Amino acid sequence: MKSVQALREFSRRDQVFDFLIQAQPPSLDLSHNIILYLEGLNKSFDGFKAINDLNLYIETGELRCIIGPNGAGKSTMMDIITGKTRPDSGQAWFGQRLDLLQMDEPEIAEAGIA
Repeated sequence: MKSVQALREFSRRDQVFDFLIQAQPPSLDLSHNIILYLEGLNKSFDGFKAINDLNLYIETGELRCIIGPNGAGKSTMMDIITGKTRPDSGQAWFGQRLDLLQMDEPEIAEAGIA
């Protein structure tokens, strides 16, 4: 019976786990409770709009799953976050101070983002 209760407690959707909050780099400014901020992102490849005006905000300790069909822009979004691809327009921030669009792949990896 205790294991069922523990599983229910662990799977609560409204709970933010301590190990998720403590896993962020110590220099990360989370004063507004947003860890990842993507706004107005656009990316096209030879006229094909892979991402069209994407807005995504992920709060500290929040877990999101990004799903969609092939060609929906999931990989392009991740490539923008990790610095592999540059968007045509928009903003991408990690915490309040790390502008992902001003960093290259090694800088993003070194910051512990990717």
